[in-house]
Amino acid sequence: MDGYNVIHGSDDLKRLSEIQLEEARVKLIDDLNGYSGFKGWETILVFDAYQQQSLEKREEVHGRIKVVFTEKNKTADSYIEKLVYSLPKAYNVRVVTSDFTLQQMVMANGAERVPVRELIQDMEASLKNFRDDKRKSVPKQGLKLSDFLDEETLDQFNKMRVKE
Repeated sequence: MDGYNVIHGSDDLKRLSEIQLEEARVKLIDDLNGYSGFKGWETILVFDAYQQQSLEKREEVHGRIKVVFTEKNKTADSYIEKLVYSLPKAYNVRVVTSDFTLQQMVMANGAERVPVRELIQDMEASLKNFRDDKRKSVPKQGLKLSDFLDEETLDQFNKMRVKE
């Protein structure tokens, strides 16, 4: 997944990146971690060496996300292309990028292309479904303290209430 393509394809992340690029990267990693966990996917997120001091490639693991910062002068697209060629054909590979040439190449190699807009829409829908499911699991009238107390403790509270 081309990290900067995703950041610039999301209105929220793009606005955040204009203020603080590092915060936009962190938010993307956090969001993708939850999304990847929800989907059961392993995700490789690639950032160009843009605005990085290091000349060498750097890799970090954040939960289900492997984050790669390419070495200086190497694009995320070239890293992703090489990675797709190196993976066994048996893997179900999905590549998220806005780059048309890379999309064509990955499809020719048997991988599925996912436009950035489609990924963002699916992430938003998955988050909404997760929240809706969570909301449905809580009883509408809410929970009462008495739901968690044994009979003896409940009697003691009732006696205290009556005394007042």
